[in-house]
Amino acid sequence: LSPTWFHVADTDGDLESIASTEVVNYAHQANIEVWAAIRDFDGGIDSYDESYELLSHTSSRTNLINQLILTALSTGIDGINVDFEKISEKCGEHYIQFIRELSVKCRQNGLVLSVDNYVPQAYNQQYHRKEQGVFADYVVIMGYDEHYAGGDPGSVASLGYEKKGIEDTLKEVPREKIISAVPFYTRIWKEEGGKVTSDAMGIARAQQWIADNNVELYWQEDLGQYYGETVRDGIKYTLWMEEARSLGLKMELIRKYNLAGVACWKLGFEPEEIWDVIKLP
Repeated sequence: LSPTWFHVADTDGDLESIASTEVVNYAHQANIEVWAAIRDFDGGIDSYDESYELLSHTSSRTNLINQLILTALSTGIDGINVDFEKISEKCGEHYIQFIRELSVKCRQNGLVLSVDNYVPQAYNQQYHRKEQGVFADYVVIMGYDEHYAGGDPGSVASLGYEKKGIEDTLKEVPREKIISAVPFYTRIWKEEGGKVTSDAMGIARAQQWIADNNVELYWQEDLGQYYGETVRDGIKYTLWMEEARSLGLKMELIRKYNLAGVACWKLGFEPEEIWDVIKLP
């Protein structure tokens, strides 16, 4: 379980935390580890410039790391998940130094360190995945947002996109350290008057939307997903659906490449039957 309990409050490296010992203890009763996530967006700092200011100073990195470790130990957390998504090219070297320094403190204190990453692309090499593979316990591939809000309509995570993300990460990171993350959501795309918008919906909600609007789904072999569309009041709606069959194919990839595991974004978006598919080996 990786709850988003931590945010970076400011560029001095102060920590905002809503960590709960009660939740940790409840998870531990079910033999579930808690790897609490820290973000550099969506609360506290939220820009490339702020992340650079934070990470480019030894003092602010140290301040943040010390607070993370102290909070993790006092709460009983088992690990830390780093989800920094505001890393510019000039910030890359400072970011990987932060990962190195954090990894030492995690190892000294028996904490698991996992690091979230975009699917490898030419424009995100500054995250230094190869170096992450040396220092972190796990490198997580966020295998989604192939098509994203503000872009053209398309799949959130086609099978080919997932496959390429895994294969490209394997060029830099040992398979026993790679966790491939799959989406528990899709996007309902809306095309009106030449303008494209979209709403992200969890699988359960999207299934209800499909039923409410009598949308017929067609299997797309090349994408490994169902596709559907409908026109209402002159507005065209399209979706590429994530569900048990498409996620089952992604799980087959994870098993084929013998990766460390699977992650899912996010808990609560899924119907119960999805857990019959999301399992290893």
